[in-house]
Amino acid sequence: MHDVIVVGARCAGAATALLLARQGHKVLIIDQDRFPSDMRLSTHLVWHAGADLLQKWGVLDAVRASLCPALTEFSLDLGELVLKGTPPHAKVGAAFAPKRIVLDQILLDAAVAAGAELREGVLLDDVLRDGERVVGITAKNPDGSVMTEQARWVVGADGRHSRVARSVGSTAYHEFPKEAGSLNTFAYFSGVSLKGVEFISRPQRMAYAWQTNDDQVLSGVILPGTSPRVPRQDTEAHFFAEMEAMSPDLAARLRAGKREEDWISTGVSTFCRQPVGQGWSLVGDAGLTVDPITAAGITNALRDADLLAELLHQGLSGPGDLDETVAAYASRRDAVSVPLHLFSQDMARLAPPTDEVIQLFTSLAHNQPQADRYFGVFGQTVSPADFFSPENLQKIAAAQTAVSA
Repeated sequence: MHDVIVVGARCAGAATALLLARQGHKVLIIDQDRFPSDMRLSTHLVWHAGADLLQKWGVLDAVRASLCPALTEFSLDLGELVLKGTPPHAKVGAAFAPKRIVLDQILLDAAVAAGAELREGVLLDDVLRDGERVVGITAKNPDGSVMTEQARWVVGADGRHSRVARSVGSTAYHEFPKEAGSLNTFAYFSGVSLKGVEFISRPQRMAYAWQTNDDQVLSGVILPGTSPRVPRQDTEAHFFAEMEAMSPDLAARLRAGKREEDWISTGVSTFCRQPVGQGWSLVGDAGLTVDPITAAGITNALRDADLLAELLHQGLSGPGDLDETVAAYASRRDAVSVPLHLFSQDMARLAPPTDEVIQLFTSLAHNQPQADRYFGVFGQTVSPADFFSPENLQKIAAAQTAVSA
């Protein structure tokens, strides 16, 4: 009998397993892949709140040792003005963008070192139930045989197409089709100089670039999800036409470098799922998939893993009812995640800025503390609800009036 079975060994599942194993719980991790394993449908960015968690867990040094640079300078080019800032309230004071073959493996190695058992090449078949409660799993081993394992709790960390979510009947809410989100086209480049983390925003399009492992830069362009798909053979010409229209300077720097891998183009449907029930919970993209425009996914996954592991440890170790203890995960996750999800979805519309938005950014250009707080919304050190509250917007407007007087 295991305390917890974690289905999915990437960053969300590995982090959850790591934290539980360190507290003495018997943890089994299964994954259909074999590791090390890359995930190319990821822009890799771990924002400040996520970097703080990696440091708290003692694995950030391994990320640094992978020659993944700390990202400390952030700019947003809006055409008429450029905002620069640093998210406040961060302990590490930097973001990182390790490739997933690096980050997932670091977390998984730490989980196994802490005592978690890993079984690779194992595909979940279904959950086991005792009445309404989930009490384990059945899965197919690499040789085709059936594995049956029981546990006090099952965690689904198996991505947005989660088999665990389907097996337990988790309901979705705040759902948006991929056409309502963004269409992201990106690639890796070597030999490119950057001015920190660069974002370029124009009506109906965005661009970005930041450093990852191997002295490479990940750069992409983002269009509305309703945009026509470009034939594969035309992707490069399309990318550079869009990039040059937004930032001839960044386009020239990318052209001076070398593209190292194939182009990736993707748009995703987004949602929140019911994250917890009797004997089960969901973490990472299995429970919440956010539009990639804010690059929030990995940081969300690490934060939710930290919260879930805390509640599971309390429930597994304490005298109270396990289901009742972990049930708090739903409201605590959504209090943070739903505002971020809706903020990302609103950004993904790439709507032309209103007069109010133009005035806000003009004001932020003369108000560095508030500009830092705006970047903190992305760094997940400042909540969207707090920054965009009427009270805070009034403070920003009042400060601009004082500057103009």
